[in-house]
Amino acid sequence: MLKLWRFTLFFLLCLVIALGFTLPLQNVLPHVKLPETIAVAGVDGTVLKGRAQEITIDGFPLRDIDYRYMPSCLPLLKVCYRIVYERGDLKVAYDVLNGDTEVADTSINYPVAELAHLAPNLPVRPAGRLELVIEDMSYYDGKPARVNGRLVWHDLGIDQDGIRLSIGDYQVDFIGSPAKYVFDIYDLDASLDVNGDGEIRPDGSYSYELRIDAKTGIDPSIRFVLSHVAKNEGYNKYRIRQSGRLAPQVVRQLFN
Repeated sequence: MLKLWRFTLFFLLCLVIALGFTLPLQNVLPHVKLPETIAVAGVDGTVLKGRAQEITIDGFPLRDIDYRYMPSCLPLLKVCYRIVYERGDLKVAYDVLNGDTEVADTSINYPVAELAHLAPNLPVRPAGRLELVIEDMSYYDGKPARVNGRLVWHDLGIDQDGIRLSIGDYQVDFIGSPAKYVFDIYDLDASLDVNGDGEIRPDGSYSYELRIDAKTGIDPSIRFVLSHVAKNEGYNKYRIRQSGRLAPQVVRQLFN
């Protein structure tokens, strides 16, 4: 009986996909109940493939979007899409049996200056480029259940009061759950040896600690900045402790 039920569901799913070749997505969207935080504009295409000018998710805009259905998920009774947009790409899978959603193989790139306002308590104005990679993320009942990935800060530096510095690439590995996010920070063979850790809690509060060491001399301009944001704990050794609260839209993306 179970095999017959699964075969029937598989057949119906194939039929829906076949209709999708000609069904304009504009005719489908009015019947899809999207969350209030999501807005779609400039859609042109069918259910299976097409383009969208912009999708805004809780204030975060994704622009110049191409989407394409992935038939390889069909035997798993999942509806999968590959989405490519202005700053990255991602794979989204929807399980038709339990309604769960999985996001994987996601890459997003943003200049740090565009995101600095999301952590308003930072002691300096950061510079560089962030690359966010989501290896695996699952949603149950519409809420994030687990996530793991990494964040690479390319050309980490500052741009403040006439001082422009870049000290190399650094990486953050993170694991998230409804209870909290935990992360580890380290350098990628950069000019400063860095290691640290931190966490983000559901109320939006965050804290982290960085331990900085330089086996060789430190550039005077970098030393000047460290003297204002870090505690000197010995020759070429510094420690930074920082805490604060993230912007509400970021907290909603992480925990709601």
